[in-house]
Amino acid sequence: MKRAFLLSLILLLPGCVSRSDTLAPLIVISDPKAGAVRTAEGLVVRGFAMDNRGITALRVNGTDLLASPLYQAERGKQLVEFEFLAPSRGEGTRVFIIEAQDAHGYVSTLRYELLIDTTPPEVVLKPLERLAGNRVRVSGTARDNDKVAQIIVNGVQITFAPMPERSFSLDVEGPNVQVVVIDQAGNRTEARP
Repeated sequence: MKRAFLLSLILLLPGCVSRSDTLAPLIVISDPKAGAVRTAEGLVVRGFAMDNRGITALRVNGTDLLASPLYQAERGKQLVEFEFLAPSRGEGTRVFIIEAQDAHGYVSTLRYELLIDTTPPEVVLKPLERLAGNRVRVSGTARDNDKVAQIIVNGVQITFAPMPERSFSLDVEGPNVQVVVIDQAGNRTEARP
C-alpha cells in the first residue's frame, strides 16, 4: 500500500510543478491606433505579439514574418514587435489577418481592418445667435463617411465619442468664429459662419 502511494506520488508530482501552456498568444496593433488613416502611401502597421512560451510564427495574410531575415532572430521570443507595409490602393478598407503561433502550437488570429479615408468631413453651420456682450452661439452638424473625431470652435474642443454625425452648440466670444472638424483619419475641414 505504501509502495503504491509513493509510486502514484512520484508519477503525479511532476504535473504539480511543471507549468502547462493553456493560453494562446496575444496580438496587439499599436499604430495606426484608430484604424483609419488619410493615405496608404508608405503606411506602416505596427504591433506586437506576446506569449509566455515564445512566438514561433507570426503571419500576416499567410506570409510568416519570422521567415524574413529581418525577424529570424525574434523566433521563440516571448515578445515580438513587428511592422509591415500596407499596400497602397487608394481609398477603402484593407483587411489583414494576423496570426501568432506559440511553441505549443496554439494560434491566435486578429482580423485587423484599416480604413484608408481621403474624404474630409462636412460641416453645416446655422446662422450665429447673438448673446449678451460679445458672445455668440455657434451651432451646426458635422458629418463624415467614417467618424467625426473632433469639433473645435474658436480653439475650444467639444468632447464626445467618435461618431458618423454629431450636432453641436457652443457659446463663445465673437463675432469672429472658426469651426474645425477633424475625422478619425485626420482629415480636416475649417468653416466660418
